[in-house]
Amino acid sequence: MVAIGVGIAQKQSLGLVPEHIVGKAVLKMSLQELQQFVQTQFAENPALVVEDFVQCPACNSPVVDGVCIACGARQASQDSSSDSSDSSDSFDSSDSFRSFDSPHPDDVPPDQFAGVAAPLSLTDHLKQQIRAEIGPEDRSLADYIVDCLDENGYLREPMLDIADRFHLSVPQAEIVLTRLQRLDPPGIAARDLRECLLIQLSHLEDDCQDSRNAKILLRDRWDSFSRMKIDEAARKMKLSADEIASAMRFIREALNPYPAAVFHDPWQELAPRRVPRVAPDLVVRQDEEGIRIDVVDPVSGRIAIDEVYASLHSDARAGRSVLSEADLAHIRESVSKAKALIEAVEFRRATLGKLAKEVLRCQEGFFKDGPAALKPLTKKDLAKKMGVHESTVCRATQEKTLRLPTGDTISFDVIFDSALPVKELVRRFAAEKLNDGQIAMKLTELGVQVARRTVAKYRDQLRVLPLEYRQAA
Repeated sequence: MVAIGVGIAQKQSLGLVPEHIVGKAVLKMSLQELQQFVQTQFAENPALVVEDFVQCPACNSPVVDGVCIACGARQASQDSSSDSSDSSDSFDSSDSFRSFDSPHPDDVPPDQFAGVAAPLSLTDHLKQQIRAEIGPEDRSLADYIVDCLDENGYLREPMLDIADRFHLSVPQAEIVLTRLQRLDPPGIAARDLRECLLIQLSHLEDDCQDSRNAKILLRDRWDSFSRMKIDEAARKMKLSADEIASAMRFIREALNPYPAAVFHDPWQELAPRRVPRVAPDLVVRQDEEGIRIDVVDPVSGRIAIDEVYASLHSDARAGRSVLSEADLAHIRESVSKAKALIEAVEFRRATLGKLAKEVLRCQEGFFKDGPAALKPLTKKDLAKKMGVHESTVCRATQEKTLRLPTGDTISFDVIFDSALPVKELVRRFAAEKLNDGQIAMKLTELGVQVARRTVAKYRDQLRVLPLEYRQAA
């Protein structure tokens, strides 16, 4: 170390080389991002050769070891598939369905249109309707309101702020909101539960006595309804207790307090983030030999350095090249980038394989018995078991998805959700008609110390109503 000024020192250090940068970036990529990145590198780097992979005729996803990584379609005849691959890089459409069977003999063959389009999100579904139902002058406001909706379809943003953003008065903004509330699903864009239920009632064509009583109950006697005061509501509405109970039963059976629930994936309530329905990065398989986790990687082993560039690069290193300095610089750079990509892809596969092995060892009960069997596991603990830095585990699990033996695809972050077993117990006890306090007591008896308000929070995340709304009137 050499001093060059007061309080300043010069120190030699090794910075990140491009290979390290590429390796860390590739490790963070999901399967789809990796495929896109490799295709981009192939188009930009002439020293890179990428072998075409076989595509599933049902959903156009890569086929690895004769099995589609997305829909599970299995190649029926190795001979027929090899014949077709010799003649072309992809399957001929006339032979594709003869070459593939469903994953299991009793299963229905995969839907050939399954990969045409991903399921619509709530936002996309509403914005499609906006284009047809709301004029161009109000669409930007309607789109903004849709973007403000929470995961249950409620509008939590104050109308005053929304109106001010678009330089409108609140009544003007509410006109657009009212039109938006007429869209599907019924009850969408409500500002509270009362408004949500009233909107749904206005959509119903059933004009029975229960429907009329329910509307009056929600509109004029909300306080009595929310506290389940049947006698009080009956007295004020001059109806019998049986009529009020029947109206409450109608509300419970005909209306939905969570209008956006139809757009939720089954595992979304347990995962800390939304997961797109795409080909998974890892697949949990269960057969006669037990449970295993396979890394889905159609890229590794299919990329290489072009033979011509490899030869020119070898000649240049041996001093036998007659090319110009500019050409040699191009060859060195291209080959170096190709090698870095190949090493990064192999490192990603090896790291995910090591990760899968440790996760299976720690969480085998979860894969066999479900959420209640999930054991506490942090990324730091997993990194220690793998013998790597915690940042490596963070990159390896970032944006990665895992397909369970049930067919559900979940975020890898679910594995680290320590509250998941407690949430599952809350769900089970709620199904037994217990209130939040009773559930908390049951959990305490099982050795799980959870406050009543925490039970209420988990129950709300699971979209389970409070006991007074669940029990029969």
